[in-house]
Amino acid sequence: MNYSLGFTTGALLYKESKEYIYSISSITKYLMKTENVSSSQLSTNSERSRKKIKSELDKRFSFLNTDYLELFIRSEESDQKIILLLAICKCYPIIVEFLLEVIYIKWKRFDYDVMTYDFEYFLSEKLSQENLDSISEKTKYKLSQVTIKMLKEIGMLEKGQIRQIFPSEEMINTLNKNGDAWFLNCLLITQ
Repeated sequence: MNYSLGFTTGALLYKESKEYIYSISSITKYLMKTENVSSSQLSTNSERSRKKIKSELDKRFSFLNTDYLELFIRSEESDQKIILLLAICKCYPIIVEFLLEVIYIKWKRFDYDVMTYDFEYFLSEKLSQENLDSISEKTKYKLSQVTIKMLKEIGMLEKGQIRQIFPSEEMINTLNKNGDAWFLNCLLITQ
């Protein structure tokens, strides 16, 4: 599999995502790319950072549909963060594989300890299988830091310990309706 590893712009980007999504006047037009949201909607200081974050959010949100973005607007913070993680997982399959092959397996074995090393090791294994092990140790470490931060921000990691995430019933129904029930295992939920 060809892995995209460009998720170092930011981890979950919750605050920025919230500002951005709330500034969309028509979700349908936005997803059809006929509405453009200005990077000035983001409260980041530098214009360069705003443009970079906007580009990353547009990329992530392109993997969601109207159901998810509308649910984001009317949901509590916990479901909003779950939607953002879903977008990340759809955009970056390496995150899905880490959640399913490392986090989920550790959780099922009652091994709740997770550190940046777990992702670094996982990434090294994946990249060597794909003959893509040419990224630097510094980049691997940065990717690991961002991934662990992402899991902390959603509440799946607390003090280095795995915690289960509990989406609302509406969130579960939306995942099932959209053929995304696979994502429940990423949240450590078995159906």
